[in-house]
Amino acid sequence: MKRPKLSVCMIVKNEERHIVRCLESVQHIADEIIVVDTGSNDQTEEICRSFHAQVYHHQWTQDYSQARNISLHHAKGEWILILDADEELDLDTGSLLRSLLNDCRQSLGYVKVINYTGKQWDENEAFEQMQIRLIRNQRKITFKGRICEKPVGEEASGAFSLPCVIHHYGYLEQEAKCKHKHNVSILNTELSSSYADPLLIYQKAAEYDRGGEPSKAIRLAMNFINECNSKKQIPPAFIYYIKFKLLIDTERYEEAERDIDEALRHYPDYSTLYYYKGIMMYQHKKVREAITAFESCLQTQGENHQYVQVKGAADFRSLCWLGVCHAELNQHMTAVLYLQKALKANPRCTQAQQLLSELTKDQAVHA
Repeated sequence: MKRPKLSVCMIVKNEERHIVRCLESVQHIADEIIVVDTGSNDQTEEICRSFHAQVYHHQWTQDYSQARNISLHHAKGEWILILDADEELDLDTGSLLRSLLNDCRQSLGYVKVINYTGKQWDENEAFEQMQIRLIRNQRKITFKGRICEKPVGEEASGAFSLPCVIHHYGYLEQEAKCKHKHNVSILNTELSSSYADPLLIYQKAAEYDRGGEPSKAIRLAMNFINECNSKKQIPPAFIYYIKFKLLIDTERYEEAERDIDEALRHYPDYSTLYYYKGIMMYQHKKVREAITAFESCLQTQGENHQYVQVKGAADFRSLCWLGVCHAELNQHMTAVLYLQKALKANPRCTQAQQLLSELTKDQAVHA
C-alpha cells in the first residue's frame, strides 16, 4: 500500500530561538514543511529554509485562522500536521505518526499536547489536553476564529485519536509574558464580535492567570458558570478546570470546596477534579476524605477530548499526595509504599523524594 504523504504546516514570526528544535522534531517524518511567516525580522526565515521548508509571506491581520488557512492552501500531502514554532513533536511517539495514517481514518486527528508552565521546563508543572492537529488534506476543511481556531467544513465532523504527543513551551513564564497582551487583545476582539464561546472564555481566563491577574480570571470563570446555571445548562468541563485551578492556586479552598461536588456530578470521570478535591480536603484537615478523593482520581480512566488535565494527576501526583496523607495519619509504612510508587511513575517528583527521605530516615533511627 502506498504510504500517504505528510505535510507539516506552521505560522511563525520572530521564532529564531525555538524554530530549530521544532523543525528538528519533524524533519524525518515530513514530506514537506510549509511555513507562513507573518513578518519576521530575525533569522527565522533563513533557519526554516536551511531545513528545506517552503516559506510564504503573509501580512499579519490579528487572525490566526487566516494565516493557518494560507498554510493549508500550499500543502500537497494527503495529511497535514499543524505545529507551532514553540512546540516539538515527541521523539518516541512522533516516530509512529506516518505509519498510523491511512485512508480508513476519519478526517481529523487528535493528539495529546503537553503544555509546560512555570519558570523553566519541568514535567512537574504542566497540563495536557487533546487537540486536533492532524487534518486530511481534502480542501474541504478550513480553520475559523481569530484565536483558538477550530477546523470547520463538511468533512470536519468525524475525528480519531492518535497515541502521539506534542510538547508546547509557549506557556513558560518568559514566553507567556511576551504574548499575554497580544492574545488578550485578540480575545477581546473575538468575544465582542461573536457569542460567548466557552473556549474563548477559558482562554481569556487562562491569559489573565498567566498575566498575573488571577482575581480577574476567577471572576470571569465564575460569572460564566453562573450564567450557565441560570440557563440550566451544564458548564463546560474546561471552565470548571480553570476555576478550581485558580481557587487552589490562590488558596481559596473554602470557595473551591463549595462547588467541587457539583462539578463531579456533571463530570464523574474527570480525574483532575478528584485531584483538586483531594487537595481541598487535605487543606481543610479532612485527611481521610482527601485519601478517598485521591484514590478516586487513580481509579478514573475516562478519556474525554474536552478535559484539560493536570499532567500526572491520575498517577504520580495522586500517589504522592496519598503518601502525604498517610504520613499525616502516622501510617508511615503505607506512606512509604505510595511515595515509592509515585517515584516509579515519575522519578523527578521532588515532593515524593523529600518526604520519602524523611520517613525512611525516621525508620532507620527507630530501627
